[in-house]
Amino acid sequence: MNLIKATVIGLDAFKAQIASASKELQADVDGELQAAAMEFVALAKRDVASQGGDRGTLLRSISYSKDGNLSYTVSANAFYAPFIEFGTKSKFNPYPGTEEYASQFKGAKQSGALKLIDAIKGWVKRKGIAAGKEADRVAFLIARSIYRKGISPKPFFFKQVPIVRNSLTQRITALLNGI
Repeated sequence: MNLIKATVIGLDAFKAQIASASKELQADVDGELQAAAMEFVALAKRDVASQGGDRGTLLRSISYSKDGNLSYTVSANAFYAPFIEFGTKSKFNPYPGTEEYASQFKGAKQSGALKLIDAIKGWVKRKGIAAGKEADRVAFLIARSIYRKGISPKPFFFKQVPIVRNSLTQRITALLNGI
């Protein structure tokens, strides 16, 4: 369940034209869709990288796949991606336009308290904040704070949709107009 994804869409106005177009034009449109998916991935990864992630797990989880003819999906597969995107607890604040989709993650519980503490302990050690038993204590306190207060959203994913959709629409319009 903890996966966020977007299908690179926005071509409803063009579907009839594309369906009756030549195979060559359809291949060109498919190439534009793939380019849009790649652009989406690059923008999302850029934003994740700018947030100073520690190990790159979220960054590496962002990818795209071809689902079929003229269909691509971009996803972030790290289990915690939705919590970074939308925030948690009282800090839950979905990106505008994603409220309905994001609601499935609000209040979602992970059975990974020990995984969270272990991950934080590793971070505490890598950053040189503490070592040994002190690292255990610091990790526990940070995890407790996260469970009680939540984390603020750091949008990286859905904010790319309007950017990519606008440029894709322009490129598809140009193709269909024979430019």
